[in-house]
Amino acid sequence: MSAWFKSKEEEAEREVRGCSEPDIHQGPEAYDHFMDETGIFWDQYWQQLAAAVIKDAFTLFEVFLEESAHDLLRRYGSGLKKLSTEGTWLLQQCNDFYRDYLGVTITTSEIDDIQWIRNKLSHLRNSFRTVEGKGEFAQKVAALGIRGAETKDEEWWGLPNQEHDGSSLMTGSLVLTPLESWRILDIIRKKIEALTLVFHGIQYGSNTTPALNDLRAGRTVQRKRDEKLLSVPVP
Repeated sequence: MSAWFKSKEEEAEREVRGCSEPDIHQGPEAYDHFMDETGIFWDQYWQQLAAAVIKDAFTLFEVFLEESAHDLLRRYGSGLKKLSTEGTWLLQQCNDFYRDYLGVTITTSEIDDIQWIRNKLSHLRNSFRTVEGKGEFAQKVAALGIRGAETKDEEWWGLPNQEHDGSSLMTGSLVLTPLESWRILDIIRKKIEALTLVFHGIQYGSNTTPALNDLRAGRTVQRKRDEKLLSVPVP
């Protein structure tokens, strides 16, 4: 897409330069020609792509957490009640389950930051409404470590990683390049890989936890809370 946008930009410039009366064409003709051909400016395209990719990736991460927990619980005669309804559990409920029954923390600072960015990309489109919002975004991006030049390994991807220009009229304040979006996906991937090892050790190995064994015997960590989420076996 980056190469295609560049070709359309050059085509628009050639169209204007080749005009028989160039002196009277000092307006936005090149820009208009570009927009007629593409329908969208490249910064807007990358912004929309980042929003869609990160939103869908984080949603799939949540689905993975829910489905994996349900499959694991079935081994202990339990399961997630909400999977038989149209509802779903909140991420905090998910984190409480993983923490109490598997000893794993889901809502790490990285995941919290990605969820925050996902929500902003979904609801604010490409610009923050306040100076405070811009500052918080900058802090979270810095904490995730997704800004910076591409590494040797990343060069193979050929993902655009253009410089950010917050003063540009064509660029909003909520901007992630394709390379930065990929780096967010990579953080989620690493989290899933680590969780997969935990699941595999319990479902196909000899690993377990006292809380899961208690659940099989009909005892929950927190009765009122857990009975809303889990099917509790009758001992």
